Amino acid sequence: MSSDPTNQEQEMADLRDPKQPARKHKVIHWNPEDEEGQPGKTSTAKAYLGGALGALLVAVILGSGYFLFVYQAPDEIGQSSSNEELEGSSLNRAFESVSRAQGVRDNIERKLEAATQMPITGNEVLRQMLINIQKEKIDADDYMRRSSYARAIAQYNRVDGLIEEFTSEVENKQNAQSLYNNFLVKSSALERGKHLNPEDFQTAFFAASEGKNFLDTGSFTPALQRLEEAESKLDAVETSINNFIRSNAALGQRFISQGKSSEAIEAFTRVLEIDPANEEAVRLLERARVADRAFLALQAGETSEDGGDLESALTSFQEAFSIDSGSAKAQSGVARVRRKIQERDFTNFFAAAKSAEESLRFEDAIENYRAALEIFPSRSDIETAIEKARAAKRQNDIVTRITRAYDHERAYEWAQARDLYQELVNMEPDLQEAKDGLLRTGRMIRSILRYEKLLEVAKGEAQSAEFQLAIRTFDQAMQSKPTYVQLDDEAERLRKFLQLQSQPVPVQITSDGTTWVSIQGPSTLKPERFEERTVNLLPGKYFVIGRRKGYQDVRFGLQIRGGMAQTPLTVICETRNNY
Repeated sequence: MSSDPTNQEQEMADLRDPKQPARKHKVIHWNPEDEEGQPGKTSTAKAYLGGALGALLVAVILGSGYFLFVYQAPDEIGQSSSNEELEGSSLNRAFESVSRAQGVRDNIERKLEAATQMPITGNEVLRQMLINIQKEKIDADDYMRRSSYARAIAQYNRVDGLIEEFTSEVENKQNAQSLYNNFLVKSSALERGKHLNPEDFQTAFFAASEGKNFLDTGSFTPALQRLEEAESKLDAVETSINNFIRSNAALGQRFISQGKSSEAIEAFTRVLEIDPANEEAVRLLERARVADRAFLALQAGETSEDGGDLESALTSFQEAFSIDSGSAKAQSGVARVRRKIQERDFTNFFAAAKSAEESLRFEDAIENYRAALEIFPSRSDIETAIEKARAAKRQNDIVTRITRAYDHERAYEWAQARDLYQELVNMEPDLQEAKDGLLRTGRMIRSILRYEKLLEVAKGEAQSAEFQLAIRTFDQAMQSKPTYVQLDDEAERLRKFLQLQSQPVPVQITSDGTTWVSIQGPSTLKPERFEERTVNLLPGKYFVIGRRKGYQDVRFGLQIRGGMAQTPLTVICETRNNY
């Protein structure tokens, strides 16, 4: 509700229906607090407080306006009528006082409810404080019932302060008790190291003892202060202990790095005397026992590394790590030397690959690139180099094979050339040079094979005295023979022999004039009768046949050889048939 009467009247005017005439308001000047303290106005106060309710004010919001109905005791009607023209500000102030008082009361009741829920069981001081708060609250409530709102508000504020004090004391008690419990635990844990700061340790116990006394007697604020002091002193003791542990641990680690086992053992033993559960000190104590041996291995590794003997350095660092697995120096030495070995090997493989490429030894280049890639598998540039080397190798292989195939052809090495052309066709099926070369060498190889085969056949036919067949076969062989092929000694002898067998040989035949004589073979003689005749026969196998009616046939074989004189033949049928 607004405390400004002018604003309130304006708001009420805004809510009224403009078509309705303005209503008049009855205004009552009511300030019971002022009247309560003035004896001369007792009758007026009684008039307002008498009756069942004294004065009941009801504000009803209906439609667009405010209507104020006032119920008054009968004996006050005339007096209220006389105050109808008073300003509305007094009524507004009264409403404000009621509202404020009720708000303060509700807030205090919530706080008091919360205060009664706080743990105070068994503590008489806090219980008495709570009882006192409740009494003071009853007084404030009484003021409210008597409509003494200003006094009620002041009393409620007093109750609020008491609740705050009570809450603070409860919290101080809880905090003090918690500090004391923590002190007992912490002081026990720091007992081993109290000699490192005996003054603060003793002061902490004295302060804690005083704090406990205050706590037991209900003086919670001083108890909290003394226990906080005790905690601070224990913190100082703890700091001294931690500094002692840190300094000795650092000293021990320095001795480990210097290979001084006995000194390191002493340092960590001092730490464990104060803090037996210090896992780090236990671990470092184990390292201290082997620090001298690990130090020698580390020195050997560093010396070898400085001298460039990386393999020996790696062995030494690995030995140091096996002796002291917690040695960061050994671990980093192993990693560092391995990296150096990898980088060295990678550089060597890469350089070898480049050199091989420049020398057109692409297989070696690819092999070295692969070895380099195994060292650093993530190097995409090496993969690219391998692909380029493969492409260059392929192109080089094509050119090399074509060149070699041409060389073989010029040397009449047709089989070798054909094999190379076949490889090229397998590599590049559309390579015309390879296809043409394959056809060309194939024809030459077939010609040579035919020539050699026919030569063999001619030789066999000559040996079988089939001289004319042998001559024809030999001629076919010569037709198949490439021009560059020279006859070997055996073929030359066969040629000369067959040349001799190509000349007719004269054969003298004698008969009786009545026998029909015929010859079958390379050269033929139709049946004739004669007594003597010379016949020119080509060398070869013949059958000589004599026939005469009533006589048995005469049949015998005849072989003619060139260069040899033929014995005269006699063909006469002399044996009669018996049938």
